[in-house]
Amino acid sequence: MDGLAGEDGGLSRRGLLGLGVAGVVAAALPGCGGDEPDRGPRRTTGPPDVLALAIDAYIFGYPMIMLDMMRAASGPTNTVDHSGLPDPDTRVARLSHDMVYTQAWLNLGDEPLVLQIPGMEPGRFWLFQVLDGWGNTVHDLTSQDPRTSADGEGPPYTYVITGPEWSGTVPAHATRLHMPAAMSTILGRIQINGPGDMPRVNDVQQQIKLIPLSAWQRGEFDRTVSRIQPIYRGPEPPVKRIAALDGRTYLDRLCRLLLTTPPAPDDAPLMRELAAIGVRPGGTVDGQPIDVLDEAVRQAHRRIADWLDPTARRVNGWEIPIDLGAYGTDYLRRAAVAMRSPGVAPIRNVLYATLWSAPATDEQGRPLRYRLRFARDQWPPVSAFASLTAYDPQGFLVPNPDAIYSVGHVPPPVAAPDGSIDIAVQYEDPRPRVPTGNWLPIPPTGDFSLTLRLYAPKEAAIDGTWQPPPMTRAD
Repeated sequence: MDGLAGEDGGLSRRGLLGLGVAGVVAAALPGCGGDEPDRGPRRTTGPPDVLALAIDAYIFGYPMIMLDMMRAASGPTNTVDHSGLPDPDTRVARLSHDMVYTQAWLNLGDEPLVLQIPGMEPGRFWLFQVLDGWGNTVHDLTSQDPRTSADGEGPPYTYVITGPEWSGTVPAHATRLHMPAAMSTILGRIQINGPGDMPRVNDVQQQIKLIPLSAWQRGEFDRTVSRIQPIYRGPEPPVKRIAALDGRTYLDRLCRLLLTTPPAPDDAPLMRELAAIGVRPGGTVDGQPIDVLDEAVRQAHRRIADWLDPTARRVNGWEIPIDLGAYGTDYLRRAAVAMRSPGVAPIRNVLYATLWSAPATDEQGRPLRYRLRFARDQWPPVSAFASLTAYDPQGFLVPNPDAIYSVGHVPPPVAAPDGSIDIAVQYEDPRPRVPTGNWLPIPPTGDFSLTLRLYAPKEAAIDGTWQPPPMTRAD
C-alpha cells in the first residue's frame, strides 16, 4: 500500500507487523470475513446495548482517530512535507521504493487553499489524492488524468481546494475541488527512477505550491511552506498508539473530532443510535460503564485487525483488493483499510497484488529460492510501470548489500529469448546468471511478503482478465 501509514496493507496477515494486534482468526469470529461486509450498526430495542453501540462507534470512528494521530505527529496544517527515497531504515510499513511522497494536512476553515502541481516529464507518473477526514479519496489527480475543468490549463495544474461552507469564484484556469469538511489531507506520489533521480525529484517537489487563496489572488506565489525530510509517524506506530487508548478516551476523542469533521448524511441512522450512549459531536461517554467501554475497544480492535476483504480477488496466491478509496457506510472495510494504510489508492490509479507470507528457509533452515515467471506478453499491463517489492516480517524493506528493494522498474527486467520474464526471489545473489533487474532479494530467515504494484493499470488488470503468476519453488 502506499498510503499515509504505509502501503496497501500496513498489517501482514501473519505477524500484523509486530504491532501487538491479535492474529488473523476471522473464521472463528462472527462478522469477520464471509460474503457480506458489516455495513452498519446493530439494531436494538429497549435500553441501549452499550457494548454493541460502543463497538459500532469504535469501528465507525477509527479512520478519523487514525488520521488525527498522524496529523499530531506531522508538520503544521497547510504546509507540505516531502519524503526522500525510502530504505530499510524508514520504519514505515510497506512503502514503495519507486515513489516519493508528499503530504499536507489541510484546514480549510478560514479560506480555500490553492494546490499547484508542476509540469513533469511525460513519462513520470504522479498521483495526488485529496482525502476527507474519514479516509475517503474525494479527488484523485494523476499524470494520466489530471481532472482539470474545461478552462483548466496546465501544466502546471492549478486547483482550488474549498471547504463545505465556501462560496466564491475560483481564479481563471483553475479547477475547484470541493471537500465535505474543513479538515482534509493531500497525499501525493511521484515516480522516482532510482537513487540518481533524487535531485530531479527534489526539484519537482519544491515546485509544488500550497497557498491560501487570498495570497494567490494577491500574486504572492512564494507563500508555500515545505520541507524535505524522512517519513515520520511518531515514536510509536499510530496503530499501536490507538490500541493503547481506553474506551472512554477513544470515544470522547471521537466526539471532539466530530465537531470539525461531521458525519456524512448517509451516516445519520448510525449517529441516531450512537447518541444513546453519548457519541455525538461535542458529546461524552462519561455516563457509561468503564469496563463495558474497554471491552468494546478490545472486541472492536480485534474485528478490524481480523477483517478479511470478501470482495478481493485471490489468484495464484495473491490477494488483489478492488474496492478501495471510497467506502460509504461500509464502516468495517473503511476501518480495516485505515488500520493497514489510510490513503491507499483506488484501483484505477494503482492495483496492488500482495502475496502475504512465504518462508525464506526450509525446515532445515536452508535458504529457499523462488521464481515468478511472466509468460510472453504477460508482464503486468500498465500505462505507467509495474514493480515488485519484498518486505520482511514487520513489513519493512529488506536490507541487502546491493540496496535492491524492488524489481520491474529500475533497472528493467530482461526478457528471455522466448519473451518470458523470470524474476528470481531469493536471498542468495544469483548473478551473473540472472540479470540484476531480475533478482529480488528476500530475508535470510523468517517469513517475507511481496507486493506487486501496477501504476495506471490497464483494463485487463482492473477487470481480472490479466492475472499475476504463482510464485513457485526453484529447482
